[in-house]
Amino acid sequence: GVQTCALPICSSLYYAGGGGGYAGSSTQPGGAGGLGGGGRGGSDYAPTTSGTANTGGGGGGWDGSNTGSGGSGLVALAYYARNTAVFNSSGTWTAPAGVSSVQVLVVAGGGSAGSGNPRGGGGGAGGVVYNSSYSVTAGNSYTVTIGAGGGSANGHGNDGSNSVFDAITATG
Repeated sequence: GVQTCALPICSSLYYAGGGGGYAGSSTQPGGAGGLGGGGRGGSDYAPTTSGTANTGGGGGGWDGSNTGSGGSGLVALAYYARNTAVFNSSGTWTAPAGVSSVQVLVVAGGGSAGSGNPRGGGGGAGGVVYNSSYSVTAGNSYTVTIGAGGGSANGHGNDGSNSVFDAITATG
């Protein structure tokens, strides 16, 4: 779906935080995920969490098979003074009359965490690409692809998927 945001390119939000690692302790939670949607690492005390949806945050680590999945990505567009469209699922965007350039923020899906004995590392954040003046043609439609977060894994984590706006790709 598409939602609107009153802020230019939603500048007060954070994206692409890495996932926290496994703590290996029965009394402490795992490492906090990075600002920008990173999941908390697990421990014997507290479960791992996944990266936050639509931030590209990495999943939290674990020593067993319950790793955190990566958070999905997003695409945000800003045009004119305060018009913004934020995509949290794939679709198309049609450039309105009079619009010849847009600010574009593309965030890929974050990676899932790893697991293993003795410790599982947190998942990596999704890639981020920003273009302050991307040329568009009024009336043309542009493809938007939102990358999924990497799925939970036992062993090595899984990469998130790429997010794309037209010819701009952020790598998962």
